[in-house]
Amino acid sequence: MKTRRFVDRYPEAEAWTDETTVVGAGIVFDGEIETDGTVVVAGRVRGPLRSGALVMVTAGGVVQGNVSARSMVVEGAVEGDITVKENFELRPSGRVRGDLAGPYVAMAEGAYLKGRIHAEHTRVHRFRERRHGSG
Repeated sequence: MKTRRFVDRYPEAEAWTDETTVVGAGIVFDGEIETDGTVVVAGRVRGPLRSGALVMVTAGGVVQGNVSARSMVVEGAVEGDITVKENFELRPSGRVRGDLAGPYVAMAEGAYLKGRIHAEHTRVHRFRERRHGSG
C-alpha cells in the first residue's frame, strides 16, 4: 500500500498559512490549544481547543475536550462540546460525542453524533458525500 502525504489527501493544506497549527498523525498533545489561526488535528488532542478560524479534525484525528471555533469540519472523532460561530460540518467518517451549538450545521449520511444540537437557523442540513478519491 502506497503511503499518501497529508497534503495529497488534503490539497487545501497547501493554502494554510504560518498561523496554522497542525497536530500530526501519531502526535499526542496534552493541554490547551488557543490560537487565532486554523488548527488541523490528525493526531490526538487531550484538552480544550479554541480557534478564531477553522478547526479541522481529519480522519484518524481525535479531540478529547471542548472545542470553540469560527468554523469546524470533523472527519475524525470529538469527545466534548462544540461551539462554532459560523459553520459546522460532520463528514461521513466523523464521530461526535457531545453537544453542538452553531448557526449552520451540516451532517453527512453515515456521520455519528450523540448529543444535543442547537442550530440557530433551526435546520440541520443532511447530505450525502459525493466527492470521490478522498482519503
